Amino acid sequence: MKQTVYVDVLLALNFFINYFLLLSVGRIMKSSISRTRICLGAAFGAACALTLFLPPMNFITDGLVKISGSSVMVLIAFKHRSLRSFWRYMLVTCAVTFGFGGAMLALWLTVAPNGMYYRNGTVYFSLSPGFVIFITVICYTIITLAGKICRRLELRSCECRAVIRGEGGARSLRLLCDTGNMLTEPFSGLPVIVARRSAVGRLLPPGFPTEQKSGNLRVIPYSSVGGEGLLCAFMPDSVELRLGSRRQMTKCYVAVSDDLGDSEYDGIINPVIFDY
Repeated sequence: MKQTVYVDVLLALNFFINYFLLLSVGRIMKSSISRTRICLGAAFGAACALTLFLPPMNFITDGLVKISGSSVMVLIAFKHRSLRSFWRYMLVTCAVTFGFGGAMLALWLTVAPNGMYYRNGTVYFSLSPGFVIFITVICYTIITLAGKICRRLELRSCECRAVIRGEGGARSLRLLCDTGNMLTEPFSGLPVIVARRSAVGRLLPPGFPTEQKSGNLRVIPYSSVGGEGLLCAFMPDSVELRLGSRRQMTKCYVAVSDDLGDSEYDGIINPVIFDY
């Protein structure tokens, strides 16, 4: 039985799917995303789908072609500071592609049993564009949420460094990532780092907290196993988070506490702050 393949549909659908795949990779990697580069990478990936019209390739040749195409697509779509960074993006791209392909195939099997054509590692769906777009958006949502959950689980029990700058200079704090710290500033919704008074020291604004007049002072209510209370917090000039080789500037408040026990850390931070 012959299968009619429309080149315009093939290119358009593959561009759309590749765009969301690359966007998912960027979200998972928390990288700075350039829509232009993502579009160029997706366009290259769509062009690679034309291998559907080549003579049948064996497993090894097909794999090499796919790996080469994915490598160029990743090089186009994202900035890489090192070879290690490139391979990290490649691994995540492969994982997202397998996850996306599996989810799309599962939906196809349960919802649209007819009209699928596979050749040279390229799948052509004889489906309405609206249906494929619907599936793509659903898969993108699932992959993005899964990536966020994995990042949270990874950060639950690790530590990071925060370089906090204020009127009194800069201090480097060793912070424990703790999902139990759910504090946010009530009005702005910004996350809060809870730090020892001795750790922030000279960073505290003059007269903190009773005579602070710059407008950066906040009183943040909290509740814990030991009871409830209020923490005085301020917004520093800047906060740079450092987790391994990762660097991220973020906007948040720093709450001062005299009751963090005998922990070896200078404070605690919620991993959600890495999403800001």
